[in-house]
Amino acid sequence: MPDAFAQRLPEIIRLYAAEYRLSPEAARERKEIMRRHLGRRRFAAYLALEGDALLGFAYGYAGGPGEYWYDLVYQAMPLAMRAEWLAEHFEFVELLVAPAYRGRGLGGELHDRLLEDRPEPVALLTVRAENAPALGLYRKRGWQVLQGDFRFSPGGERFFVMGKRLSV
Repeated sequence: MPDAFAQRLPEIIRLYAAEYRLSPEAARERKEIMRRHLGRRRFAAYLALEGDALLGFAYGYAGGPGEYWYDLVYQAMPLAMRAEWLAEHFEFVELLVAPAYRGRGLGGELHDRLLEDRPEPVALLTVRAENAPALGLYRKRGWQVLQGDFRFSPGGERFFVMGKRLSV
């Protein structure tokens, strides 16, 4: 569904910017990041739609060295974990459901579809440590916390790095 994701990128960004209260400049930057992600190896995306209305989305790709997220997680991850979790993984980048549609199972459905039939043996993601609803969804679906104090910048917001073994 990369084509549908690309076509609806303006709507996706509006939803994302509203959720994270992004400035117009930050929203433009995020749009460019997402546009670049479309070209990543084994990119996959799913949209939740009701008629023509975007209710939510999820996307990811096969991550690897030289990419911003991978390189940060690689540096923070203990050496013994790198081979198992970073050698060949699916990077679960975003999962977002519009506030009015939460609690209806859409997040779980998007999650499950995105990970269905992936060729990678494991998936990784970062989630804000205080995001209890997301943590609940991920734990319910078999994710485990690999690192409990990950920060994208010194003194920045606390995240968890989570991993899930996939059936290949």
